Amino acid sequence: MELRNIFKNSSFDTLDRNKELLEEHDLLNIMGSPNKVFLKFLKSKNIDINEDEITEELIEEFEGSVDSINLKLARIQRQKEIIFRERRVWINIKDDDKITGTDLILHHDRITIDETGREIPYSEMIDIDIEDGSWSKKRFTIHTEDDDDMVFEINEDNAVPLKEILEDNIDNQDYDEIDALLELQNLFEEGKISAEELEARKAIIYSDDVYCTNCGAKIDPDSLFCPECGKEVLQ
Repeated sequence: MELRNIFKNSSFDTLDRNKELLEEHDLLNIMGSPNKVFLKFLKSKNIDINEDEITEELIEEFEGSVDSINLKLARIQRQKEIIFRERRVWINIKDDDKITGTDLILHHDRITIDETGREIPYSEMIDIDIEDGSWSKKRFTIHTEDDDDMVFEINEDNAVPLKEILEDNIDNQDYDEIDALLELQNLFEEGKISAEELEARKAIIYSDDVYCTNCGAKIDPDSLFCPECGKEVLQ
């Protein structure tokens, strides 16, 4: 159903204003029709979309509704799933006033910019900021321990999903390593493992080696599937 048909009793000026407002708030689908969740909201307010003009106040009320919040969360989750599946996301980097498009590749323990080869382990990330960038883009800054921040622009739809993925990886990286080390230390203090075994297990924790969670085989960190049992590798 096209927007012109939905607002068929409205004047062309009203139609243009409504369309511009809905586009601004990302409430039109790729076919140019209003979002169904938004239409459901209008119906609950007893607003006749064929006669009434859509206002900023109405949009703001919708954006504060539970349905709108759930819609945004669903969009973020959908983008996260795409990034998880492809293990990469397109970004723009700037070097000497030259803008270059490239992939940001996600590994199990770090990220890599494909064009430059620069890597940042999750363990060295401190914080992540998102600011307005150029048209339809967000400026993405990853702050690091050595103050050598990674800055790039990313499609605004991918900014928050990527930020959540990286923050999850940062938290999991820290928790897994610290938790494992504390457990080992407790076992050593309780006399359940020797000093030699303690050091050997520490070496495994600090190693970049990856093992299949299904069969235990050692696999390449960038492998998508285990070469022994074929199980998909969870990065």
